[in-house]
Amino acid sequence: MAIERTFSIIKPNAVAKNVIGSIFARFETAGFKIVGTKMLHLTVEQARGFYAEHDGKPFFDGLVEFMTSGPIVVSVLEGENAVQRHRDLLGATNPANALAGTLRADYADSLTENGTHGSDSVESAAREIAYSSAKAKCARAPVNNFVNAACKRGIRAPEFVQCSAPGRAAAHRGVSFFNPPGAITCNNEAGIAYV
Repeated sequence: MAIERTFSIIKPNAVAKNVIGSIFARFETAGFKIVGTKMLHLTVEQARGFYAEHDGKPFFDGLVEFMTSGPIVVSVLEGENAVQRHRDLLGATNPANALAGTLRADYADSLTENGTHGSDSVESAAREIAYSSAKAKCARAPVNNFVNAACKRGIRAPEFVQCSAPGRAAAHRGVSFFNPPGAITCNNEAGIAYV
């Protein structure tokens, strides 16, 4: 099997449930390497561009409204047959049809608010990764909702920096977390990670 990269989104409803760390743990348990991740808040223009293939469909406006309703977490995952294995982990798009133990069975609220997104082909993954890298603006995330999840898991890569936030993150001082150019930095006084 070939090593592939796929694009993953933890949607606003799952971010609001504070399950980012749980989802990341399941990615890693399934054998994926998380090669990049960032918390974003899409604009209407960005969401419409990302989901352009659905423009004109009855659900399009509701999908755009939902995807801009709060922060999302985008990730690039790598592994053997990553696109299909990631989709299998997500479960059916319609959570009513998702098998028990899949992410959508566990975290979806409805067909639109199904908690997660995954690329449907290697070509889509390349397009989505490129689109996200070029278009997405960063959002502000509480340390204990995002950085602590990464710090607790000890995520490490060359792009990682040292966690030095106070409070709950203090127990994880010195543990690395993702910091691509212009992304996460810890603010020691506010305990906020800017991503």
